[in-house]
Amino acid sequence: MWRFYLIATLIVVVIGSVVFAHRLVTREWNLTARPNPSQTPTVTRGNGDEARAWSKFSGEGPWVMSALPNCFDQQSSKTGPAALLANDVPPERERVQPSTLRRGACTVIVREHDIWVFRGDDRLRVPPEARLYRHGDALTLVWERAGRMEIRVY
Repeated sequence: MWRFYLIATLIVVVIGSVVFAHRLVTREWNLTARPNPSQTPTVTRGNGDEARAWSKFSGEGPWVMSALPNCFDQQSSKTGPAALLANDVPPERERVQPSTLRRGACTVIVREHDIWVFRGDDRLRVPPEARLYRHGDALTLVWERAGRMEIRVY
């Protein structure tokens, strides 16, 4: 009986070793040391230079300005059906026309339908349909997609 256990163990060890070696050589483990920009950003402690020392930060979504707290301090946000939040959108006369703005270490490029934010090597984008409004010192970001709206005030 012990011979069967020994043979079964050897078969498992040999097959496991071959599979492990094959994946190691072909790099199918998919191990990366880069952040996943499609997920919601997390707040890191420190001045942020530690993270930039090894990776450029890039991403896309309505959250990108919130991911740069040294440039933008989010005051409030609302998410819901566009029809219900339509009254919360600032007047069209306060809309920022296509231009370049600077706030702290960040450069904001406002285009007709999207917004780009740059900080050093970091590149972030608010995809269409994004609009930016200025009311006094505050900036209001309005992002619409598939009948939903997100409004963030900075």
